[in-house]
Amino acid sequence: MGMRPTVVIATTIAIALTLPGVAVGQSSTRSPWATVNLCDLPSRPGAVGVRVRIPNRADAAQWTRIRLQFFDGTTRAWRLVRSGGDAGWTKLSDGGGPVTGGTTFTFPPPRAGARIVVRGLVDFEWRRGTTVVSRARVKTTSGHRNAADPMLRVSRASCQIVR
Repeated sequence: MGMRPTVVIATTIAIALTLPGVAVGQSSTRSPWATVNLCDLPSRPGAVGVRVRIPNRADAAQWTRIRLQFFDGTTRAWRLVRSGGDAGWTKLSDGGGPVTGGTTFTFPPPRAGARIVVRGLVDFEWRRGTTVVSRARVKTTSGHRNAADPMLRVSRASCQIVR
């Protein structure tokens, strides 16, 4: 006689939580993600950090391009930050496993009485040599917080800077 489905599910979850590399609050899915992990701290005014996780895809090199967008209240649309809001393409790994990385952007805070809302827009590429074998694009989301990881103590979809 086999195990009841609830016992199998509970056992599977318990095993998954003990596996190395799977942290509470982090997804073990094959999908990449990005989150705002730093937002205008008193010690770092105008700083916005974006943290990313890129899964392995057939041992291809893992590349990211992290950019910032701001919310334009006049047009009610997200627009790219043109000056200083593009980290450019960065190779995070030669492949072989999931990788985390990120960058911090710093720009002048808004004038007194104003606010800026920004988020990250991240392009992911998996490459073999100069050939792109897979692509993905994500916007920053919340839900990736991990108290054990100093780079993920905060996880937000966007950052609001108010003066």
